Amino acid sequence: MLNLKEQTIKELDELKPEALAKVYDLITELKRTNRAKKSKPTAADYIKVREALKQCKGSLSEDIILEREDRI
Repeated sequence: MLNLKEQTIKELDELKPEALAKVYDLITELKRTNRAKKSKPTAADYIKVREALKQCKGSLSEDIILEREDRI
């Protein structure tokens, strides 16, 4: 039994050029959306930030507000 990749290649070989162009467009769109998904923050990113800020004393939000007040 052929694996999925081999079966797909076999089917691609039998497609007409117009259909092959559509498949290529689908592949490029899938790759583009996969890259976009990778750039979204994950729960692991949130945990990393929490760990990095764990040692900080005080309130980060209060510090940001104070810095903004200096510019007003």
